[in-house]
Amino acid sequence: MIKSSVAGFLALALVVSGTLTAQIIERVPIFQPVSIKYAKATAAYQGRSVQWSVVCRTVDESTGASANVGDTVRATGDSVQLRLIKYDLKYTYYKVLAAVDAERDSVELQVFSKGSMQKYLFRIPIYASKPVPVHLYLPSTFSSASKLLLSMHGVDRNANSYGLAWTSYAAANNTIVLAPEFSADDWSGDAYSQGNVFTGGDGTGSLNVPERWTFTIVRDIQRTMARGFGLLDSTYTIWGHSAGGQFVHRMVLFISDSLRKTAIAANPGWYTAPDTATIFPWGVAHPFLWFTTQHLMEYTNQNLVIMRGTADTIRDSNLNTDSLSDLQGMNRFERAGFFYQKGASVNPSLRWQLRDVPDVGHEYQKMAVAAGQYLTSMTDVSDERDDIVPRECELLQNYPNPFNPITVVSYHIPVIGSQSSVVSVKVYDLLGREVAVLVDGVKPAGWHSVTWNAANVPSGVYLCRMAAGEQSSSIKMVLIK
Repeated sequence: MIKSSVAGFLALALVVSGTLTAQIIERVPIFQPVSIKYAKATAAYQGRSVQWSVVCRTVDESTGASANVGDTVRATGDSVQLRLIKYDLKYTYYKVLAAVDAERDSVELQVFSKGSMQKYLFRIPIYASKPVPVHLYLPSTFSSASKLLLSMHGVDRNANSYGLAWTSYAAANNTIVLAPEFSADDWSGDAYSQGNVFTGGDGTGSLNVPERWTFTIVRDIQRTMARGFGLLDSTYTIWGHSAGGQFVHRMVLFISDSLRKTAIAANPGWYTAPDTATIFPWGVAHPFLWFTTQHLMEYTNQNLVIMRGTADTIRDSNLNTDSLSDLQGMNRFERAGFFYQKGASVNPSLRWQLRDVPDVGHEYQKMAVAAGQYLTSMTDVSDERDDIVPRECELLQNYPNPFNPITVVSYHIPVIGSQSSVVSVKVYDLLGREVAVLVDGVKPAGWHSVTWNAANVPSGVYLCRMAAGEQSSSIKMVLIK
């Protein structure tokens, strides 16, 4: 794993007159909002003559030029007042030093503004020359109870714009938005959207160690920020659109993460399907990869939401049109359905969701709004579980639709009094006659999928109805032979 690049709270191992540095300063989170606060001496040093010194340093975000700002603050006593100011377009740090006789201690805090986008520079030991800028939004309601959301940019590498697309949601839901920027100069398209798993593109070259994966870097950014802000809940949601959506669904495939609460892949151009017969990166067949049936079952049991705009049907210049990509469909909308169906073929109890956003094309702002609305509509089923599920029963539109003769129906069972419910999923013709019984029995709460083979049924429009307890949901299905 890549270790955190954050320098904060370094108890500098200085030797002064033969005495090792001690912890004189009471520790607080290393990332702080603009505020007035106090650095305090620990209990062991209360009442002693602590000598304080505070220096503010800025680093220009564009040029990297470093400068000390203002006069050094000096004080004596059990604490020192810190006036934490964030300078525009500059990384802003406060170095606090404390001395008692020959003993020394030091901590460094980085300051962020509330209610605006700003940047944090994430340094990676294994890539010393390629730090990753993280565009960051801190809500005005920020506290240790704030949540984390990662927004992954598309092919234009416009991370700041992708972060801005989430600020309304973040302000209303006390959420910190992190939008890492993987520049085209430092990271090729495959190094970004395919996670830098291989040294070459499309699975060529040798296998990189996990510390070099962009998947790992993003996970470590999340860990760093959760610790740095002292968040009580270190779980997170990750969303990406287009190339960012490719990044998200592949990150879920390659990295199992207990802190990842929900992953949303919006309008990816193409997919790495859970298919051991298709070569990576279109499937998972590769001599250097390790995917087993058990691994793919675990993958399809992750809380992954595939979100597609119903108008995202244009074959534009950014869409892969090679033969293996076209086997997934001729546009992004069709390819999302292909990917979802592949998951259902691996796992009949597929946990993924396929959610359509009506009348939206390849537009990250609108897809971010739709994803925010989705997250707002969800709730934790219990404090003991990481998964987020809808409050009501839900029957998703079957895929494909129209179909001939096989289609997949996915449905959600909410917690109704207990962790399981009596569920029925039945198909009717337009005269109300029962045509097929797809499900009839006790099922646990959560997401499920079932396949209907309508080979013995004539072409036409059919109604599929799901009932769970007193709740019900229905969809129309079109069979064309």
